[in-house]
Amino acid sequence: MAEKFDCHYCRDPLQGKKYVQKDGHHCCLKCFDKFAKHCVKCNKAITSGGITYQDQPWHADCFVCVTCSKKLAGQRFTAVEDQYYCVDCYKNFVAKKCAGCKNPITGFGKGSSVVAYEGQSWHDYCFHCKKCSVNLANKRFVFHQEQVYCPDCAKKL
Repeated sequence: MAEKFDCHYCRDPLQGKKYVQKDGHHCCLKCFDKFAKHCVKCNKAITSGGITYQDQPWHADCFVCVTCSKKLAGQRFTAVEDQYYCVDCYKNFVAKKCAGCKNPITGFGKGSSVVAYEGQSWHDYCFHCKKCSVNLANKRFVFHQEQVYCPDCAKKL
């Protein structure tokens, strides 16, 4: 006598239908959908190869840069207000630009410390006196006509 080929959970016949294995048992897709983790982006069941970021399940194909759609799993990326960016897109489209060197302030590697004042931002190594070039990160300074000066040079203005 032939063994019945049914879903272990709902007992619906699986002959000619798609099914998956769950805990060593045959499972119809409808039942599997009830048990499976669902991707936070597309809300479809994750059958294999999913990833987790901040306790949220994703398909690897759904966890992508919002700007260029590059897959982010296993890559360096950054999140801004629940939007995920690859390093290049973050640098080019999102990151503030340093008021000193005009390059992006990314928080990656050198220059991860930032000085912010009056709506402007600088890499800590770019925050220096306009006149004598002494670094003013974590030091007193004078802001005059959109420029940064050490107290000594500011007295001579």
